[in-house]
Amino acid sequence: MSESDARPLVLLNSLGTTNALWDDVAPLLAKSFDVVRFDQRGHGTAAAAPPATRLDDLVDDLFDVLDRLDVEFAHLAGISIGGMIALRAASREPDRVLSLTAMCCAAVLDRQSWLERAATVRERGLEPIVPAVMARWFTPEFRGRRPDVVRTYEDMLRSTPPEGYAMGCDVLADADVRGDLAAIKAPTLVIGGAADPATPPPEQRAIAGAIAHARLEILPDVGHLAPVAAPETVAKLVLDNAKRSA
Repeated sequence: MSESDARPLVLLNSLGTTNALWDDVAPLLAKSFDVVRFDQRGHGTAAAAPPATRLDDLVDDLFDVLDRLDVEFAHLAGISIGGMIALRAASREPDRVLSLTAMCCAAVLDRQSWLERAATVRERGLEPIVPAVMARWFTPEFRGRRPDVVRTYEDMLRSTPPEGYAMGCDVLADADVRGDLAAIKAPTLVIGGAADPATPPPEQRAIAGAIAHARLEILPDVGHLAPVAAPETVAKLVLDNAKRSA
């Protein structure tokens, strides 16, 4: 355990990334929590896992990880599809979730666009979508200032097995957590990027407005991958929200 003997904090990834997404955030959180992060099905070390067909499959994976670690209670922080996983988990098992941070996500997404993206990836691989995804993940200013980071994430996206990515698209096409929000009791923070074209701020405002006592933070000049663009800010916000459960 960490020196603070705090409960574990689980970090949940976005589509097309590995748990390396949290490399700049996890060390800051590890000063106060035992940080847990793992790859989603079809990605990274879980590339060969059986396919998921629905969001609840990925929520089951989260609770399976906690059970294998003998963790009864945990703080959750997730981005994009990881945020949707965290929201559903907090609704399904409210007594196990101590705090919840959902960042750069929506309660429901445009089904047709995700089905079309899945079809493109299955037919042509990931390369055709790389430029558009980078434009969503990072602002033009960030891409100009940190081309090294952008290249790292281009490589990360390209390393995702096409079927694993397409499977995630299928899950997102059907995912809808609007009905879960009113049941969430954990202290909740919703984070958005002011310059996120994938899940723009109105999506986060809608989520925060449907959860009792949820807090909302919109980060200026930040695209979809807030933990990469603003790791210190994200870590502080997650930490402050987790302390609300004390």
